[in-house]
Amino acid sequence: MASSTTNPKIKPSTPRTPPPFIVPPTSRHKQTLILLHGRGSTGEMFGRALLQSPLSNNQTLQTAFPNAKFIFPTAAARRAKWYNRALINEWFDSVPIDEQDTHKMSREEEEWQIEGLRESGEVLRGIIREEVEVVGAGNVVLGGLSQGFAMALWVLLGWDEGRLGGFVGMSGWLPFAGDVEGILKPVQIEEDGEEGDPFATSGSSNASAAVQVCNYVRDQVDLSPIDGSREPLCLDIPVFLGHGTHDDKVKAAKGRKAAEILRAMGVKQVAWKEYDEGHWYKVPDELDDIVQFLGRCFSVA
Repeated sequence: MASSTTNPKIKPSTPRTPPPFIVPPTSRHKQTLILLHGRGSTGEMFGRALLQSPLSNNQTLQTAFPNAKFIFPTAAARRAKWYNRALINEWFDSVPIDEQDTHKMSREEEEWQIEGLRESGEVLRGIIREEVEVVGAGNVVLGGLSQGFAMALWVLLGWDEGRLGGFVGMSGWLPFAGDVEGILKPVQIEEDGEEGDPFATSGSSNASAAVQVCNYVRDQVDLSPIDGSREPLCLDIPVFLGHGTHDDKVKAAKGRKAAEILRAMGVKQVAWKEYDEGHWYKVPDELDDIVQFLGRCFSVA
């Protein structure tokens, strides 16, 4: 694997934000993948493990996409209220997701998330903008694992600066899913069965509801609302979501709910796949599916 480098153009918005772990392309730079780690990890820990994981053909993500630059940001160390204000690398503070099934969160506890979603989102949007300038929005893919999935999805729903090439989420969830469902209440959120094409497209878009959701997300992080006369950009960004059926930290139902919400918004391409795995990505099956998905994203960019 190539050694890490740092891009001097990428500057964190707060002193607490460490520089990202960057693995440059092995050929001419044409694409960029920005992938976020889970709570308590770092960009380098996550990135090295992911890029060393083999595909079924013994390639890796890096060898499968030699023109891709991989950026693995690291979350700032934040005071985790649930853990007596211990310092933990996390994109936003919250009641741990595996506690939320038995612990009924108060509104105050739900709002613990907002500061980090705002601060981390600002940093991540800066990284995305830098890469868009180099390779174009259609060649930039955003995603993450666990809390990194949640953070990246929040950024995606509020993004309004060019259609990104795709989104890849592993073993995660959507923050404030209950609030978003409330906005989408008139829309029928369909349950996925086990049968059928996991890469099937969604039905017709509900643009007005989608605008409301995106503006709700933007309002939470102090961004101005988007113009309601057009569809949000996120509706045209292909999405792949994978989850382990034995995940005891983030139940598969939470990831499935995120997929259902995206489809109810009118996101046109949402792939949802489940794997015989715990709280991690399935090797090589899930990585094979991600490579297949990314190949389609980059071929139409």
